Amino acid sequence: MSVRQFYPIAIAAIFGCASGGTSPISDTVMVPRTPNYITGEEIVGSKASEGTAYDAVSRLRPNWLVAKGRATQGPEYAMVFVDGQHYGSVESLRTIQAYHIAEMRYYDITQAGARFGVQGGTGGVIEVTIRTR
Repeated sequence: MSVRQFYPIAIAAIFGCASGGTSPISDTVMVPRTPNYITGEEIVGSKASEGTAYDAVSRLRPNWLVAKGRATQGPEYAMVFVDGQHYGSVESLRTIQAYHIAEMRYYDITQAGARFGVQGGTGGVIEVTIRTR
């Protein structure tokens, strides 16, 4: 193949693979993904709204559920706060239906200490904000 034939084919391939925005077949909206934040729209868009908050986190940000080091005091896993109030351990996410969630944020132990006054432990905090109607 000569160079003259290669360039038109390469340009056609580039334009053919380029994103054309949202597909008319799909109703999903592309939401930017950030490592410490999950929106309600992302939960719905990924079809994770059919389960619990735990299911949504395990599907979208599984690293939030991993033990963070060894704790001499307090939990190794993240604690859960719902609408600013302590709710329980990571397992308590299983009691929250995902379709009720407006957003979720993960705070590492330093951020959690500054925001919630959390002492001890190494797991940080998962903050859940429930939708208001």
